[in-house]
Amino acid sequence: IEVRERPQAGSAQMLDELQAYAQLGPLGVPHAVSVAFDSNMTKEPNLPFAYPVVVKALSAAIAHKSDVGGVVLNVKDGDELLAAVAQVRTATKADRVLVQPMVKGLGEMLIGYRVDADVGPLVMLAAGGILAEIHRDRSLRLAPVDFDEAKAMIGEVASLKALAGYRSRQAGDLDAVARALVALSQLAVTDGPAVAEAEVNPLLVLPKGVVAVDALVRLA
Repeated sequence: IEVRERPQAGSAQMLDELQAYAQLGPLGVPHAVSVAFDSNMTKEPNLPFAYPVVVKALSAAIAHKSDVGGVVLNVKDGDELLAAVAQVRTATKADRVLVQPMVKGLGEMLIGYRVDADVGPLVMLAAGGILAEIHRDRSLRLAPVDFDEAKAMIGEVASLKALAGYRSRQAGDLDAVARALVALSQLAVTDGPAVAEAEVNPLLVLPKGVVAVDALVRLA
């Protein structure tokens, strides 16, 4: 494995969400259908999917959009879409917005990658959403990992037990979680721009498959 050094402060380039999907999608990390628009729009755009939708600020300068009012959920029609875009523009000053269909999963996970200065590339699986910051429920490995190692990581994250059909609940596709984790870990060995850090949070776990509905990537 080629170990890429962690970049010095100020030398990393953050990608916007659409660019992050373009970086991670070819590796095999599925993501929600996403379209970008100018935040100064004055009429309803043609969407390639049905309402309800999510409207988000699209800016490489905003890592955590929800914290600054950059996300509006459950937008039901064209009038609400225009209002949501204006709301996001006012709150964040972003020039562009990203629109995605509303997707509901059985649970939320975080998959992450970074290059540690001491040990090299690492991949992480953790509880998603705000739970990632509260519970510290996670598993770490040197990257890249194979499918069996990814499955072992899943077994170490307590919050995923509920997604395995616990007490007759509907089971999530944990094999798809493992495949997404394997795909993300390939950043350690893939040719192209060196990635210092990548995170998908949340990765929605579905009855069949998974889908990323937010992502960030920092290039070295």
